[in-house]
Amino acid sequence: MNKVLSAANKNNSAKVAGVVVTKPIKYTCYGKVFYAFDLCVKRMSGTEDLIPVNMPVVLREELNFGDEICLIGQIRTYNKVLDGKCRLIVAFFAIETAKYEGYENDVHLKGFFCRPPVLRSTPLGRDICDAQIAVNREWHKSDYIPLIVWDKKALFASVLDVGAHVDIKGRLQSCVYLKQTESGLIEKMAYEVSVSKISEVADDE
Repeated sequence: MNKVLSAANKNNSAKVAGVVVTKPIKYTCYGKVFYAFDLCVKRMSGTEDLIPVNMPVVLREELNFGDEICLIGQIRTYNKVLDGKCRLIVAFFAIETAKYEGYENDVHLKGFFCRPPVLRSTPLGRDICDAQIAVNREWHKSDYIPLIVWDKKALFASVLDVGAHVDIKGRLQSCVYLKQTESGLIEKMAYEVSVSKISEVADDE
């Protein structure tokens, strides 16, 4: 197993395994070289999530389109100006590699609600809650991670206040949506953590 820093983070840990489906592009940040690529991870339903990955080249010096790979790391976010507006960018940051044993997509987060949750319903009547949590990490930084919560868990999340400390388990997923622009409808991709378990964290934890 190769690693570049400790993956032990009680607030933010994730593991993804899938197939590299874009050509890995090398870039340099703070003097270190990284790969940027999309990883395709299939759900049990067969739906494919396309996860943007940033991975230090030292983890695997040779990486190609079509490679199968398993990565341990964290969900990271940052702001980037696109089309004149500040956008939240969500990506998987790889810290270690592990043995590939098939598709995996597991996320565990502890953080604080940083905006009021929004409860809505699908046309078929399913409850959905959109939320966002701030997750603390090293160097006094935080990641602001979008969540989508379903059914009874959505009702639970919808009544939590800003500042609520929560423990989340789920998966990082991609979602295609259409946006109206001056040139007409265009296809966009959003990324969020689909929540399978959510609970409040006691103050003394």
